[in-house]
Amino acid sequence: MSAPPPPPPPPVIPPTENEHDEHDENTAEASAELSNEGVMNHRSEEERVTETQKNERVKKQLQALSSELAQARDETKKTQNDVLHAENVKAGRDKYKTLRQIRQGNTKQRIDEFEAM
Repeated sequence: MSAPPPPPPPPVIPPTENEHDEHDENTAEASAELSNEGVMNHRSEEERVTETQKNERVKKQLQALSSELAQARDETKKTQNDVLHAENVKAGRDKYKTLRQIRQGNTKQRIDEFEAM
C-alpha cells in the first residue's frame, strides 16, 4: 500500500504595504496608555501551601513512596542534577523559596547575587 499524497501547499498571499506619506508620521498624533487595571500584584507562589502541608495522610503516603523508591535507586547512575537536587532537598530549598529569595532586596543586590552564581 502506498502513502497518501501530501496535502497541497497553503495559498500564497502577497503582503500588502501600508501606503502613507512620510509627512503623515509628523502630523498625526498617536498615543497609547498602558494601564495596570485588572493586573494583580498578588504573587500566589509566595503564600503557597503544598498538599503535603495541608494533608497528613498524603504526607505519610509520600514519605512511604519516597523511602520505597530510595531503596530501588541505583546510586551508580546518579547525574549531576540528581546530586544537586539532593543537596537542595537536604537544605530545604525548593523553587518557591528560591523565587521568594530572588524578590527580596533591591535590584542591585539581586544583580550582585546573580553575578555571584
